[in-house]
Amino acid sequence: MTVPQSPESLAVLADGSLSGRTALVTGGGSGIGRASALLLARMGARVCVVGRTADKLDETVALSTAAGHPEPMSTAVCDVREPEQVDVVLDAVLADLGRIDILLNNAGGQFVSPAESLSHKGFRAVTRLNLDATWYMTARVAERSMLPNGYGKVISITMSPHRGTPGMAHSSAARAAVESLTRTLSVEWGPRGVRVVAIAPGFVHTDAIAKYGIDTSVLSSIVPLPRMQSADEVAALVGFLASPAGDYITGTTITADGGLDNAGPGILG
Repeated sequence: MTVPQSPESLAVLADGSLSGRTALVTGGGSGIGRASALLLARMGARVCVVGRTADKLDETVALSTAAGHPEPMSTAVCDVREPEQVDVVLDAVLADLGRIDILLNNAGGQFVSPAESLSHKGFRAVTRLNLDATWYMTARVAERSMLPNGYGKVISITMSPHRGTPGMAHSSAARAAVESLTRTLSVEWGPRGVRVVAIAPGFVHTDAIAKYGIDTSVLSSIVPLPRMQSADEVAALVGFLASPAGDYITGTTITADGGLDNAGPGILG
């Protein structure tokens, strides 16, 4: 399967516009996380990519190096579901970068299951990754860097559609909670210089989509803009929000899904 790229969607984001900024990207070894990390690095930020698989993170760094990005990219192996591991990683990242200006909460995942068949363990596995880990990483980065420095941008990846999606009770609940948390934190932290935003993509064409066993042509057919989204298109929005152009945007979820949220019933059940 060929994963589509959309380099033209990145063209409006100026090289050097994030010069002097630092960024931490979770789930940076593939998909949206990798595309976003590479764009932030191209824009001049010094980026650390976090994930569970060292080889995948190293591939992201190699791509950044090959592209000639101005700042070196670093890696940190971590299961973001484990607070103790997050604390250790933040110790190392802050010692290396000095501060974290931009946090992209991209790590996430789910599986398709009828709601009545979800076990407690299965429900908690998804909510721990998509909600608990997002909360803990955000709170600790804010506490240790953004709030003391009076500046920060937290961007969290959620999902569209927002209407009922059969088979996604666990993930829908977790992502809705992240969007509500985004609104609350924007009010609490805005006066202290920290912006908090969520992005809700639709069907993104990445290598991971194959694990759901869904025909990508079927997914494309129910999107009003009749194709799947590329990771670059999501990264472009991340880059916009991270740039000075996004300085007055906080407390909202930006749905960028090709119109999926307005389309018909979900097909995942």
